[in-house]
Amino acid sequence: MNQKENVASALGSILLGILLIVMKGKIITAAITLLAVFVIVGAIMDFVAGLVNYGIVKSVAGICILVFGWVFASLAFYILAAGIIIMGLLQISSIKKTMPVNLTAGERFQEYFRPGLMVVAGACLLFNQSGTIAWAFIATGVLLVINGIMTLVGANKTY
Repeated sequence: MNQKENVASALGSILLGILLIVMKGKIITAAITLLAVFVIVGAIMDFVAGLVNYGIVKSVAGICILVFGWVFASLAFYILAAGIIIMGLLQISSIKKTMPVNLTAGERFQEYFRPGLMVVAGACLLFNQSGTIAWAFIATGVLLVINGIMTLVGANKTY
């Protein structure tokens, strides 16, 4: 990428990061609404083009996404949380079966830390969905802002 593209990418990253920090979990609601609008616009275009059957299907899908979108997203997050917890527990079980006996306490902690963290993260998502999602968006926003700043600093360097 040339310098202009790097600067544009960095500014986009910073703006997206700020948006994620400010809007937090509202991003999901906005994305669901936007998806529903796109599907309904597609339905209208199908009706105009004379594709009535496709238009009806897309209209129903768009209205369902608009009305029940957050329910589907919430259900998906519950399934994701359960999957994360199960994955963490399976990893803990696997580590327990295959870990050598002669490890120090620090080495044991290192082995169990990541899967234990997965179980905790899954439980947080399962029992405090909106709070966990908000913190995930804030963390992602901060990382995007940092990435954008680092890209801006790097864009001014010549090699």
